[in-house]
Amino acid sequence: MLGTKEPVPGRKEISIEPAPGRQEGISGMEGRRLEKKEEGGGKKLPWIITGAVAGTLAAAYLGLCAWAVSRDTILPNVSVAGVDVSNLTLAQAESAVRTAFEQRGGDIKLTLVYEGLEESMDASQLTYTPGLVEEAFALGHEQFLQSGYQLAGHMLGMSSQVPMGLPEDEPALRDLMERMERAVAGSTADHGYQVEGDKLVMTKGAPVVTVDWDTVEKDAREALQEGFQEALGGGGGPVEKRVVLAASRSQTERPDFEAIHRAVYVEPVSAQMDPETFEVTGHTVGVDFDVAALETAYSQAAEGETFSVPLTVTQPKDTKESLEGKLFRDLLGEGTTRVSGSSNRKYNVKLSAEACNNVILLPGQEFSYNTTTGSRSADKGYRNAPIYKAGQSVDDIGGGICQTSSTIYYAVLHTNLEVVERHCHQFNTGYVDLGMDATVFYGSLDFRFKNNTEYPVKIVTNSYDSNGKRYLNVKLYGTNPEGIYAVPKSSTFDRVAPTTVYAPDPSVPQGTLVLDREQYAYTGWSAHTYRYIYDKDGNEIDKQDMGGSKYKMRPNTYHYNPADGDPATWPNGTPPQPGGTTSPVDPGVTTPPSDSGITPIDPGTGEPANPGTPDDPPVEPSVPENPVTPPVTPEPDPGLDARPGPEAGGAQ
Repeated sequence: MLGTKEPVPGRKEISIEPAPGRQEGISGMEGRRLEKKEEGGGKKLPWIITGAVAGTLAAAYLGLCAWAVSRDTILPNVSVAGVDVSNLTLAQAESAVRTAFEQRGGDIKLTLVYEGLEESMDASQLTYTPGLVEEAFALGHEQFLQSGYQLAGHMLGMSSQVPMGLPEDEPALRDLMERMERAVAGSTADHGYQVEGDKLVMTKGAPVVTVDWDTVEKDAREALQEGFQEALGGGGGPVEKRVVLAASRSQTERPDFEAIHRAVYVEPVSAQMDPETFEVTGHTVGVDFDVAALETAYSQAAEGETFSVPLTVTQPKDTKESLEGKLFRDLLGEGTTRVSGSSNRKYNVKLSAEACNNVILLPGQEFSYNTTTGSRSADKGYRNAPIYKAGQSVDDIGGGICQTSSTIYYAVLHTNLEVVERHCHQFNTGYVDLGMDATVFYGSLDFRFKNNTEYPVKIVTNSYDSNGKRYLNVKLYGTNPEGIYAVPKSSTFDRVAPTTVYAPDPSVPQGTLVLDREQYAYTGWSAHTYRYIYDKDGNEIDKQDMGGSKYKMRPNTYHYNPADGDPATWPNGTPPQPGGTTSPVDPGVTTPPSDSGITPIDPGTGEPANPGTPDDPPVEPSVPENPVTPPVTPEPDPGLDARPGPEAGGAQ
């Protein structure tokens, strides 16, 4: 039945309890285990022996290391820069290496090479580096655990070499490399050129060489160390080490010949006078060359070849020395006028002339009378003197200054200087020929001329007395290498004689005509001026039209008493007398002249009160075929010295 175990026939039953014999068996087994332990411990003996041997060897190696470190000599089979320093002390090794360096350094040659270029040096030029033997001594002395091995190895044939050391910035090596760099650069310069005397010297460019100088220096140091190793290691002869430069080439471009020309070309410049200091500056020599000739020579030259083309050297027209010798050497033109009138007028003429004295005009500069003198005012010292204002003679500040401008113009007419601006007076001045005066009015009318010569021009004025009379002289100095001169000539026409007018004046005694001695009569004229230019031989080379001038007529003015009636109605031109009779009272003036023909010498030069008005504009008349030419000396005006007439101009 399921769950009931039936006994099997013939099988012995086994208890699950443990039998006594079984317990013993177990104990026996434990005894056997002990035996086995004892058996295994016997097998470790070889290891113990091995360990003892290893320990002995280790102790022996440590002893060797200690001995190696304690040595005061260098290991065997050790050399410094080729010098055997085996078993030498530091001092002995240092002496041996230094001696070998000094004795054999000159036999060691280092050469840097690039194609056909070479630069060399010998090792005697190097700086000896002390302490190299210390590096050799360090072998077997610094690393304790390695020292024994290193000692044993060197004793058994292993060798060590310490190379010759060089300073990081060795002067001799640096010099060698710099010389080589210059040689390479010189042979491959990119179209270098320079001016040498009268030649332009140029080197045709070759492909540009770029050198890796860091690599060159590294290779040079290694080569020197090898050279020391060979020479000091027992070799008997000289040693040469050659280092080929590590370099690369690049293509060159054709030079810019026009740019070279711009850089070399110099325009010749003559010495000039400084506009500020009036000192003579230095000159510049001109330099030029034929660009086409340079291109041809370049094309025919080989790479790196030096060739030349001639320079054209041009001396300037005037050097500093030559200009200094030419300045103001020639009298270009001169004018002199008599200065009459009051002391105030004479003073004004002198003052305005002094303002123009020693004025220098550089080539191309203009002279302006108004700019030079400035406004003619009392604060500048100018005084009252006769001038014209609205056609009448009155006293005002600056009377007389137009005589200075006229005299300068008169001097300019005797030169070839360019007249820029000039205006004639209202009336004939009398102190210069008709058509040769120049009136001015500050702010409006000016007299200007230009220095159209190649050299400076100086104005020199001088107011002086001679034989009791005052004169104004103007000289223009410059440089006249051609010797040309000018002669001005004026022709006159359209003469208008003074008319007669009457002015009532109750202060005039009845039956009398009184001539106005202040408002002088002037004859009217038209004039045209030409300037004839002659060469040094007197040949006429030019005729210049200097323009026309028109001078107004001013009538004789007579004053009468209104009680006598208009003199134009007097019978026989005789004033009525009290009581019914008529008799002249003013001797010599009983009959006013219809045409006095008087052209007074004007002692004063005023300025127009209303310049540019329709009454006073300069007129450019046509020149008749047969003009009347006035005398050189103007018509005298009666009583001029005693009662000077006004200036034929206007007021400021």
